[in-house]
Amino acid sequence: MMDSRAAAAAGAHASAVVSCLTVQTTASFSRFASVPRDVLDESLAAAVNCFPLRAIKVGMVGTRAAAEAILSFVAAHRDLPLVLDPVLRSSSGAPLLSSSALPAYRQLLRRAAVLTPNLPEAEKLLDRRIVSFADASEAAGELSGLTGASVVLKGGHFPWRGRRGTDIVFSDGQTTLLPPIGTRRGDPHGTGCALSAMIAARIATGDAVVPAVLAAKSLLSKLVAGGFPSTEGRPILFR
Repeated sequence: MMDSRAAAAAGAHASAVVSCLTVQTTASFSRFASVPRDVLDESLAAAVNCFPLRAIKVGMVGTRAAAEAILSFVAAHRDLPLVLDPVLRSSSGAPLLSSSALPAYRQLLRRAAVLTPNLPEAEKLLDRRIVSFADASEAAGELSGLTGASVVLKGGHFPWRGRRGTDIVFSDGQTTLLPPIGTRRGDPHGTGCALSAMIAARIATGDAVVPAVLAAKSLLSKLVAGGFPSTEGRPILFR
C-alpha cells in the first residue's frame, strides 16, 4: 500500500504485486509469509495485462521462489527500467531475504537501472564497512561499478555529524548530493520504500535518473512534514 500511494503522489499508477505478507507495525516487525510461486507468477502477468508498464520497482523479495519469479519477469521485460530497493533487513534487524534467494537476487542487482540502498544495505552488498561520508560517496560509485546501475545511497542511517539524511546519488559517473529533509515530525515509517517508489514513478513518467531522484526527494520532504502520527508515536507519510 505504501508503494502504491507513493507512486500515485508522484504522478503514476502502480500495478502492485505482493511477494510476501508481513506482520508489522510502525515500530516493530514480527514475521513474513511467502506468497506461493504460482500466485506470484499469475499476479505479475495480471499486472502487465491491466496497464502499460513504464518501470518496475522491487522492494522486499523474501524467498528464493519470489526472487526467481521476479527475475524471470524482469528478464522478460528488459525494456523496462528496474528500480531495486535492496530491503535486506527490517528496522529491528530481522532478515528479510533468505540465503537461498541470493543467486537470483544477485542477478536482479545486475539488471537494475537504479539501486536505492541505505547504509547497512550498502555495507551488506559490498561486504565491508563504510566508515566516513567520503567513504560512502566512494561506495556509491563502487556499487554502480559492480552492478552497472545508478545508485542512490540513502542517508537516513548516516552517523556522521552534519551528514545524516544527505542522500548520495551516483549516476553516469557523476555524484550529486541531496540535502536532508527539513521539517520532521519524529522518525516517519516507510520513507525509504516511499522514496524508491516515487523515483520509479518519476522515471515511468519520463524523467531521467537524477531529475527523478530530485523530484522524489522534494515530494518526500513535503510528506514527512505532514506526517500522520500512529498510536505508537511513530508517524506515517499518508493519512
